[in-house]
Amino acid sequence: MGGGAESEEEEEVREWEFNLVLEGHENEVKSLAFSPGGQYLATSSRDKSVWIWEDVSSGQGRDDEDEWETVAVLSEHDGDVKAVAWCPSNLPNARAGVGRQHNSSEVLASASYDDTVRVWREDADGEWVCVAVLEGHGGTVWGLQWEGKERQDGRFPRLMTFSADGSIRVWTLRVDEEEEEEGQQEGNPFRSGFGGVPSTMRRSLREEWDCTAVLPKVHTRDVYSVSWSADTGLVASTGSDGIVAVYAEESAPEDAAKSGVEGGAENGTSGPKSNWKVLGTVARAHGPYEVNHITWCKRFDPGAEHKGKEEMLVTTGDDGVVRPWQVRVS
Repeated sequence: MGGGAESEEEEEVREWEFNLVLEGHENEVKSLAFSPGGQYLATSSRDKSVWIWEDVSSGQGRDDEDEWETVAVLSEHDGDVKAVAWCPSNLPNARAGVGRQHNSSEVLASASYDDTVRVWREDADGEWVCVAVLEGHGGTVWGLQWEGKERQDGRFPRLMTFSADGSIRVWTLRVDEEEEEEGQQEGNPFRSGFGGVPSTMRRSLREEWDCTAVLPKVHTRDVYSVSWSADTGLVASTGSDGIVAVYAEESAPEDAAKSGVEGGAENGTSGPKSNWKVLGTVARAHGPYEVNHITWCKRFDPGAEHKGKEEMLVTTGDDGVVRPWQVRVS
């Protein structure tokens, strides 16, 4: 009996309770994302705006009520804002430079029906401003995802975007050549490309982002979802055509500067342009239905050889079905 009572108490503790309503958007909310540290919540809407909310709760006890206040309303997009994503802050190259000049510890990106992606940072006065507009897609940008795996060259995390034009693009923050040289000097406490604030940011808040890769063309229609593995660096995509595809990045070719990828840097360097290859595809992953979402996740099923370490893919479709996929890379 005693054990049963304890179990009931545990169940009660685990119950979710309704706490708070955040109001402000004039139309439906399309996306939301918590910042890595949990201090901020970003929301995007059909009203063409991005709202940033800050947790101002005291945090002194479990019974304290949640309290969030609006710290920014960003209205520079010309179309519905489909998705927002915060840059991961658990990577050394994403966290460096905190508190220096205009650089903030949190970086937000937003994707819109206006075919663009915008990058936002908090300036020295605590105002959230757009520091870059990424243009190149020929249709609605349905979503975006930051690189979660630390780069071997130590540079700032890249950003991957996917669109109604059927393409998947990789964007890289341009680094000033002077900053690049300084980072390579012996004894410099910071690694090249992410130590301190790039010179472009010291001079102004404007950042230059270059498209350094377009993944091989697989999809014939809109790409609705892309997932970039933080463990392996593999990328999976899916969309309106029902195809599931998996890609791997190859080392940059020697003639990368002539690879034909737009976005060359004249007064700075975005790092070597990258090549990607298709590892495999699955057609009609959900039969005749569109596939809306794909994500990497850890395997804990009985068939896993290393539970909690192996990765699998999970997709969802218009057929109302969730499908798990085993991925074998030879």
